[in-house]
Amino acid sequence: MKFIFTIIALVFCGLFINGQTNFVSIDTTSFVCKANLNLEYKKKFESINKKKSALNSAQKNITKEIYSEIQDNFLDKINSNNFICDDKINPYLQGLMDEVLIKSGISPEGYKMLLSRNSEINAYNTGDGTIVVNYGLFLATDNEDELVFIISHEIGHQFLNHIKNDIETFALLSTSEEVVKKTKEIRKQKYGRATTASDLLKNIRYQNYSERRKKEIEADSIGLVFYKKTMRNPKAAIAVLGKLDDSDKEKDSIMPGDYKRVFEKGGFVVKQKYFEEEESLFKKYDKTKRIDVDSLKTHPDCITRVKLLKDHLDNKFTAQYSSSNSFLEIKKNSAYQNLFNLFTAEKYGLSLYEALKLYKNDSENPILKNIIYLNFTKIYASRGSYTINRYVPTHDNLHNTASLNRFISFVNNIKMTDLEIIINNFKS
Repeated sequence: MKFIFTIIALVFCGLFINGQTNFVSIDTTSFVCKANLNLEYKKKFESINKKKSALNSAQKNITKEIYSEIQDNFLDKINSNNFICDDKINPYLQGLMDEVLIKSGISPEGYKMLLSRNSEINAYNTGDGTIVVNYGLFLATDNEDELVFIISHEIGHQFLNHIKNDIETFALLSTSEEVVKKTKEIRKQKYGRATTASDLLKNIRYQNYSERRKKEIEADSIGLVFYKKTMRNPKAAIAVLGKLDDSDKEKDSIMPGDYKRVFEKGGFVVKQKYFEEEESLFKKYDKTKRIDVDSLKTHPDCITRVKLLKDHLDNKFTAQYSSSNSFLEIKKNSAYQNLFNLFTAEKYGLSLYEALKLYKNDSENPILKNIIYLNFTKIYASRGSYTINRYVPTHDNLHNTASLNRFISFVNNIKMTDLEIIINNFKS
């Protein structure tokens, strides 16, 4: 099975190379990349763990458990090829980070930049000097200045030791006299212990989350100081935070009429029931009140942060943004590379969905046509083996857009014979 997947991935690469856009996909499944990163970070984590300290044994156990979970999760990401190793992009990103560090008088030693194939519009700092930029940021940023501010913000988190402080704060809260006393009381309860314990944990995490909002603003402030040292346009900071605030809003959709225009050929007819049946089945289960979106964001309260930055900058901006040729080249290829990233991550449903949003307005594009064909082929196989939920998102009225739910209903409801017709229509 792995051999077959490799062949399809190679075909996919070839399709991009031969496409009219001359796009060459980045290899996101490199064994050498995975092996080298795995060895590097195992050594790094061993060194970090030897240096950790805590006020008492209880706090030491908690911090050890948290660090272990974080490190295991990171190694899992490495082993699942979450990170991209590219001879051009990785040095380019490292160079942007070094630019900020050196101009701010900070030694680049111990800092490392990684590129994740994740399509989410985000970046994060791991607390050990590693800053991860998701590939999805290239879909959202319009110029290099915006990207550099995001990197500056993450450097701010590292400079202020926010991850380390968060873990230590959680350990202190978890081992405080009040919490220890409450824990003993819970153990004595005959009924409702699980609920009470869950509420206690939520309270501890909420206190941490309240502090985290402050830390985001702190990282903005010190990050802006670092960023301004690069002499880049400060307006980029405000622009990119606005984009982060809108990152959970889908910019495009696929309507029933689009399905008709795209798929009705070769005898296949799009029927309304393909969209409605699955939705009506699940709606009754999705009546839980929607959680405030901002409370779930990796970088919360962007609107407040934008206002603070505007006040600090006093609206004094230059007119021009800067972007190197390297950024422009990555940006030009970002939409296609994102489809490839999703495909190689076996997220065939999302890869197909994003490809269809582009294809409905560009139906002569051979690259899009072929990625649609490959994804449908994978989905057809998963339908036959009853494993489709591994590769296609599940129907969710709370978190999915109406367009995505409609797509999920479509790929689940159409007949296998209709899938065969669609695959044949898209086959080159």
